[in-house]
Amino acid sequence: MFLGQQERRAGQRLRSLLGADIRIASFASDTACLVRDSGPDGLRLALSDGVPLPEIFDLHIRKTQETRAVRLIWRGDDCVGVRFVPDPPAAVPIPIGLMRDLRAAHAEIASLRARLAARGDGA
Repeated sequence: MFLGQQERRAGQRLRSLLGADIRIASFASDTACLVRDSGPDGLRLALSDGVPLPEIFDLHIRKTQETRAVRLIWRGDDCVGVRFVPDPPAAVPIPIGLMRDLRAAHAEIASLRARLAARGDGA
């Protein structure tokens, strides 16, 4: 941390030295980098200053074979800070009774529309 800068991390980071690959798109080649610090919410990556990065990209850690989506938070001369993108929530199962009620309501709506169309008076 630089003199005069305020610490904004919620959790403590641990120093590390792990090889990783930045994966931007399936048709593009990976960009090698090093994980220098790791924490529960994000990482500090060491990479060349000239590497263009999108706001969100996939990061593959070679040692653990883990790939996570990350968001670019800050950029320095030879490193960047990224935060993990939360995983989407799992699908919640819908109770079968509720599905039956929904289908019955759709059938009733279709029946009422047909009756209105048969009346033909524009009501």
